[in-house]
Amino acid sequence: MTRLLVAYATRCGSTKGVAEAIGRGLAAAGWGVDVRPVGEVRDLRPYRAAVIGSPIRGGRWLPEAVDFVRKNGEALKRMPVAYFAVCLTLRDDTEGNRSEVAACLDPVCELVQPVELGLFAGALDPSSLPLVLRLLLRCIKAPAGDFRDWDAIRAWAVKLGKEMTGKLGVRCGRT
Repeated sequence: MTRLLVAYATRCGSTKGVAEAIGRGLAAAGWGVDVRPVGEVRDLRPYRAAVIGSPIRGGRWLPEAVDFVRKNGEALKRMPVAYFAVCLTLRDDTEGNRSEVAACLDPVCELVQPVELGLFAGALDPSSLPLVLRLLLRCIKAPAGDFRDWDAIRAWAVKLGKEMTGKLGVRCGRT
């Protein structure tokens, strides 16, 4: 079966949920999918394509996600790659906010050019965070809640699965 990797970095779990939804959408498009944290991926040889994602913190992807792309750059350049970002800024899905979040991906796009970018709103549950971080978020008035649009995430994944199939010139479900 043609395999695709969905690798993600996360701090509080919101991005993991998005990665799992993307994995289900890609599976619906016919791919064999492995969804794994970037720190658990040791070998890209089993995969024909990859989707890599991270939340945006401080205007950038998490360092472990950037390091994953940097460390695996040569292998990733030989396959279709898509990136996704999860960011509370996108709770207001405006063109300006999308441009701002997309710009946060410029450093990884310079390392390996993606075939597609997925930009999604995230979730924030302050009760799951350490006290210091909760206080900081309260000071900056960060919005609490789950702003993820599951229908948009699934639709992006299915569309991406078809696009990657076309880029590879293979029929999913077959080697």
